[in-house]
Amino acid sequence: MKFSSTVDSLSKENEFLRLIVKLLILAVIALTLQALSLFNREPLVVERSSRGLEIVRATPLVRNDKDVELAVQQMLRARFNTNAIAPEMFLSARQLELRTAEQRELKSRGITQDSVFRKLTVTKQNAVIEFDRVLAVGDVRSALKTLIIVGFEEVEPTELNPYGLRLSDANPTVEVKKPGAK
Repeated sequence: MKFSSTVDSLSKENEFLRLIVKLLILAVIALTLQALSLFNREPLVVERSSRGLEIVRATPLVRNDKDVELAVQQMLRARFNTNAIAPEMFLSARQLELRTAEQRELKSRGITQDSVFRKLTVTKQNAVIEFDRVLAVGDVRSALKTLIIVGFEEVEPTELNPYGLRLSDANPTVEVKKPGAK
């Protein structure tokens, strides 16, 4: 084998590798530009219909009243249920401290607590929740009608908290009786 043919094959191989590197760099640049252009796009909504799956349209994620009501129910369970699952996902640090202290006190007395959601009234700044607080000592249960005003804070939605709301403030209130009511 001649030296000139070896150099010739090495130079052809080097040219081929340079071409491949240039193409890969162009592909990386193109994919980076595509990722940047798709970064803030609205998500696609795929619905099932009689014709199969179809893309309906891109829509912004907006909380409706039903989402707020479901989030409030989850926050209520996280705050007032003894056996709540992952309360840290739905409660602020202050509410989590209050819950821990309250549950410690109830546990020392052998009491468990549950809540039954009744009604929700949402205003711009807060929400008024009416629920029954069920306290149980063994098989003896007692339901207390409770009315609280709650405040929310927005957080990043997660798998456990898809609503992106967290209970930041819960103040008990006295129900105002309407004139003429007994």
